[in-house]
Amino acid sequence: MNFKKVRPFIFPVLIVLVFAFSIAGFHQSLGDKFNFWGVLFAIFNFFIMNDADPVEVSDNIYILIAKYLAAVLVGFGLFSLSYNYLRRLFLTYRIRFTYTGHIIIFSLDHAGKSIADRLIDNGYKVVVVEHDKENPFIEEMEDAGCVVITDSPFEKKTLDDIGLLKAKMCILAHTKDATNIEIANKVSEYIYQNLTEEMRKGHDALKILVHIDEQDNIEVIKDYFDINNSDEHYDLHAFNIDELAAQKIYDSFPPYQYGGAVSQQPEHSIAVIGGNKTAEAFILENMILGHYAGRPPLKIYLVDKDADTFYHAFRYRYPFCEEFIELIPVTMLNSSFFANFAWSKEHIEQLSKVQAAYFFGESDSVVMNTAASFRQFLYIQTLGISQVPLIIALPEDSGIYEFLNDNSRHRDEVHQLFTNTLNMHYVKRQSDSFSGKSLIEETALNDSLARVINYYYSVSYEFENILTDKLNVTPKPGLAQQLTDFIIAFPQQKAAFTEQEFEAAFFTYMSQLTSVSEDRLNEYFSIKKRWNILNNRKKDSNRYAARNINVKFHMMKEIGCWPVNTENILKFYPRLAEVEHKRWSAEKMVFNYKFGPFPADKKEKYILKEVLKIHNQLIPYEQLTEGEKQKDLNLFMLLPLLYSLKQSGKS
Repeated sequence: MNFKKVRPFIFPVLIVLVFAFSIAGFHQSLGDKFNFWGVLFAIFNFFIMNDADPVEVSDNIYILIAKYLAAVLVGFGLFSLSYNYLRRLFLTYRIRFTYTGHIIIFSLDHAGKSIADRLIDNGYKVVVVEHDKENPFIEEMEDAGCVVITDSPFEKKTLDDIGLLKAKMCILAHTKDATNIEIANKVSEYIYQNLTEEMRKGHDALKILVHIDEQDNIEVIKDYFDINNSDEHYDLHAFNIDELAAQKIYDSFPPYQYGGAVSQQPEHSIAVIGGNKTAEAFILENMILGHYAGRPPLKIYLVDKDADTFYHAFRYRYPFCEEFIELIPVTMLNSSFFANFAWSKEHIEQLSKVQAAYFFGESDSVVMNTAASFRQFLYIQTLGISQVPLIIALPEDSGIYEFLNDNSRHRDEVHQLFTNTLNMHYVKRQSDSFSGKSLIEETALNDSLARVINYYYSVSYEFENILTDKLNVTPKPGLAQQLTDFIIAFPQQKAAFTEQEFEAAFFTYMSQLTSVSEDRLNEYFSIKKRWNILNNRKKDSNRYAARNINVKFHMMKEIGCWPVNTENILKFYPRLAEVEHKRWSAEKMVFNYKFGPFPADKKEKYILKEVLKIHNQLIPYEQLTEGEKQKDLNLFMLLPLLYSLKQSGKS
C-alpha cells in the first residue's frame, strides 16, 4: 500500500470514528440522560485532552476507543504539521554528509525529468530542485531514488541544502530560456562567492549545463558570457536537445564509415530526410567534422515536402556552407515515395546511390513510416534489402517504439529485425542523448582529449611567457620545442596512460628543464588550469578537434598514411594540414567569425579576436605562412598521444 495515497483519507476517517465511538459510548452509559450538545462538547474535549486522567480510566469500551483515536488524531496532526520540515532537514543532512560528486537538476519539466530518469537508471546520485510543489513527477522521481527539494532555486539556502559546492554537475532544464539564464547567473555567483581556494584543491570545476531552446540565445551566451574567464570556479556550457541529439547521431553513425574506399567510390553522399532543428544541427556537424583528403565535399540531399524552404533558410543563416558541403534540395511529392516517376530521373538515381540516409521529424510514427517507405524505394531501385544504412532520429513524442520492443513475449524482436535484417538504426532524441554514458562518460572522455589538445598549444605558445611573467624564470633557448617534442614522443614510452599520468610525467620533465618545483609549476600550468581559463568558444573549438580524431584516423588509413607515426605524418604533411585547416575554417565560420587583418596593438587585437570575432587566418591554406601551416600539422603530430589517451579512457 502506498502511504502517500492513503494519507489524505486518514484525517476524515479518524474524525468520523471518534464521533461514532463517542456517541455510541455516551448513549450506552447515559441512557435517557443523553444530550447531544453536551456529548458534542465532551467529544471536543477529547481532542484537546482536557479530561485526561492517568488514574481514572473509562469502563466504557466505546468511549475509551474514542479517546485513544482522538489522541492518535492529535499526534498524527502534529506529525503532519512538522513532517515537511523534518523531511527537509533529513534530506539536507543526507546530502551534506553523504553526497559528493552528485548531479543536480533544476526543474522537473519534460527535459529535466527525461535527464533525471536516464541518470538514475545509470546509477548516478541525482538531486532535483523543483519549485512547483504540485509537480506530478515528484512522487515518481522520489520512488525511483532521486532526492527532490521543493523550494526556490534562487534562494541561497536552497543552494546550500543541495550541496552545490560538492556536486559534479548541475543541469538547468527549465523549458523557458529566461528562467535557465537567471538560475545560471545565481548559481555562478554563488559558486564564485562561496568556493574557497582550499575547497577547489583536488576538485574539478563544477560543470554547469544550461538548456537553451533558442539557438540565437545559445550563440550570445557562448560569445559573450565570461569572455575573459579568469577563474576556475565553474565550466558553463549552453546546449539544447537538438544539438546534443545531432552530436550523438554523428558520433554513433558518422557518414564517413559508410563511404567506402576513395578509389572505388570517390563521391560521398548522404540523404537527410525531414527538415527540423535536429536535422539542421546534424548538417552543421557534417560541415565542421566531415572533411577528408582525396574526396570532394560531402553531398547532402535535403529531402522534405518543403525542401526549398528549408534549404534557403539554412543558406540564409550559413551563407558560406557551399564552401564545405554541397546541399541539394529534393522536394518530396508525397509521404510514401509513391509514383516517384514524377521526380526527375537524375534525382531518383542520385538518391538511390546515397551511402546513408538520416531521418528527422516531430512524430515517431511519421519518421518510422517514412524510413520504411524509403527502404521500399531503395529496394525497387537497387534490389538491395539492407545495403544502405538508415538512421532514424525518434523525437519520442508517443512512446510507440518502446511499446513495440518492451512487450514481454516479444522483447526487442522489432529492434533486432530493424537493426540486423533491414540495417535500420534508431536513435532516441532525448533518452540516448541524456543517458549517463552520453551526458557524462563520453563528455568526460572528450573533454579530457580537448584539454590535452589545448595544453599542447599552450605549451607551444604560452609557457615561456608564463615562466617569465609569473615565475620570474628566464626560459632557455629552445625550451618550448623540447617540451613539445616530449609530448609527441610520450606514447613511445608508455602505450596506454591517463591524463593524470601524462601530466605527472610531463611535470617531472618540465621541472628538470626549468629547475622550478612541480608544485610551483602546477600552480600556474596544470592541464585543467589552462583549460578552465578558456572562454566558451575556445573550449568548444577544442572539443570539436577532439571529436574529429576518429575521422582523421579513418581518412589517414584511406590515403595510405598508416600506421600513424611521425614519419608518415611528415610524409603526408601537405594533404593532412590542408584538411585540418579547412575543418578549422568551417568551425570558425559556423561560430560567426569573419576574416580581417590584425593590428599591431595587442589590446585592439584581443578585442577583434575575442569580442568581434575577427580572424586573420580565415583564408585558403595556400596563403598561410609556413608558421601558420605548422599549427595545422601539429594536431596530427599529437594523434598517437590522443589515441593512447582515448583507449585508456574507454577501458
